[in-house]
Amino acid sequence: MILARELLNMHRIIILFTLFLQCTWVYSNTEIFGSVEKSKSEWVYLYEIDDFLTRSETLVQKFKTNSQGRFYFNVDHHQTKRYVIRINNTFTELYLQPDSEYKIIIPSESIEVIPYFSGREIELLFIDLDTNDINYKILGFEAWLDDEMADLYLLKDADPTKFIDGVLKFKVDVFKTYKEDTSSFFVNHIKYVLGKTIDNIKYFGSPSEAEKFDFYIKGQKIQYQLPAYFDYFKDYYQGVAQKLNPTAKKIISKGLSNGNASQLAQGLMTDSLIPNLQIAELVGLLIIAEEYPKANISQNQLISITKFLEKNSGFEENKILARNLSKKFFTLVSGDALPPIPLNTDSDLGKRGSFQYVHFFDPYNPKSLAESRALKSLYEKYGSQIDFVSICLDSQREDETFKDRVLKNIEWPVYSLPYHHPIWKVLNIGTFPYYILIDPTLIIQSMPALGPTPNGLYKTIAKTFFDIVK
Repeated sequence: MILARELLNMHRIIILFTLFLQCTWVYSNTEIFGSVEKSKSEWVYLYEIDDFLTRSETLVQKFKTNSQGRFYFNVDHHQTKRYVIRINNTFTELYLQPDSEYKIIIPSESIEVIPYFSGREIELLFIDLDTNDINYKILGFEAWLDDEMADLYLLKDADPTKFIDGVLKFKVDVFKTYKEDTSSFFVNHIKYVLGKTIDNIKYFGSPSEAEKFDFYIKGQKIQYQLPAYFDYFKDYYQGVAQKLNPTAKKIISKGLSNGNASQLAQGLMTDSLIPNLQIAELVGLLIIAEEYPKANISQNQLISITKFLEKNSGFEENKILARNLSKKFFTLVSGDALPPIPLNTDSDLGKRGSFQYVHFFDPYNPKSLAESRALKSLYEKYGSQIDFVSICLDSQREDETFKDRVLKNIEWPVYSLPYHHPIWKVLNIGTFPYYILIDPTLIIQSMPALGPTPNGLYKTIAKTFFDIVK
């Protein structure tokens, strides 16, 4: 009995040790040591890209640069994924590989203030990047691809035979170069980049639509975290509703009009271009994303389909896509009720019983100085009857002189909010300066509203204010 009990305890210890090893394998540690030249006390944000249909992002970490402009991120993850780093109103993207270390530099000239809040992609410099790292391999392959295609494309019309020979040779060379690579992520990246670039060029002997479907779509696992796959997938199925057989088109049309997700999927699978339900749902979401802005189909019905898939799809990744797409549909517009948006612990956006004029700005943008002076003149005239609020992007520079000159003109409440604050996304702030006008019942009257300085039609908000107070 004693021996049996000891064996049982030993068996339990082995099981626990095995589980421990599995847990330590699942979660890995990746470090980013970054530096932003001439940056001091500025927030740097790391976002994970949730999906490559909507490009929705989730904040992972934030770090304020120190006196030397340095920042640090430590990420737990178990698969290679693409991430976004944002600073001020610029961004850069990189892949993070499990159990890796990255040293990166963002040059100071890349973070100059620009008037577009949505951001401009900036240069990212890697230091001592491992040759086996996914970033190194992708950058090397795409540089090679760009060089080859720059030369080959000149031959496409001038000498078609040489062009075809060159394309075929390049594809063979790529296969030989990377045939021993063990990274399925990188191998699939190559496959779908070549599919979107080379195999989409029309030339004698190029793959037919059926061949491309068989090689890139049919029987292939959907690579939800591979940007190259989604680039190819979206390109292949763009405008798909017009490419399907008449029976499929008829059922799809009814499904969209009725807001019926099952009917839409059934119609899609009536055509051989849609091999299974998982792809049918994904293509359905692509169709909805294309059709929603056109407003040819009831937007409420499109929303109904998306919400149904968000709750009922049998594929978790499709649920995430549907949820993120639903969020895109609910961007506020003029005439909508203003939801509660906190500006601080004591105050929300909007003022019941009074018109509120909201000014969004970048305190380091040279245009902000002229705007703040014009706003001050309006405030002196209408401030007793219209509530003024200014909201700026929270960022700091070593030299705060210009920011201080802008803020000196603002005599009404001003709030400094970070990039990850929900106000930017909820109100779809895309440029600076930006204005909205909220009425006394907390309905958005104008978004965007006119500014204090003349626009291209020589109009300002002054006439609106005059009409409000008269």
